[in-house]
Amino acid sequence: MSGGPLRQVLTAFTDGARTVPEVMERTGLPADVVRAGVDHLVRTGRMELGALTGGCAGGGCGSCPQGSGGEPGCGTSGPVLVTLKVRGR
Repeated sequence: MSGGPLRQVLTAFTDGARTVPEVMERTGLPADVVRAGVDHLVRTGRMELGALTGGCAGGGCGSCPQGSGGEPGCGTSGPVLVTLKVRGR
């Protein structure tokens, strides 16, 4: 894929990639570069970031079936499911 890292990340999402690993596979870029590119594209309004509804339990980590004792079972400290959308599409 040609172009700079930002162009490669944006093109990968435009072409159907939905996750950082998918973008990494399509572009050959390392995860930190892809994440930095996504952060920049969101900040500049080229991509939109939104929470997926229904991804996490309504009561938070304490009511998650993967959780234990109020702690998240997914190994994170908060919501993890998001959706990215290229603006104008």
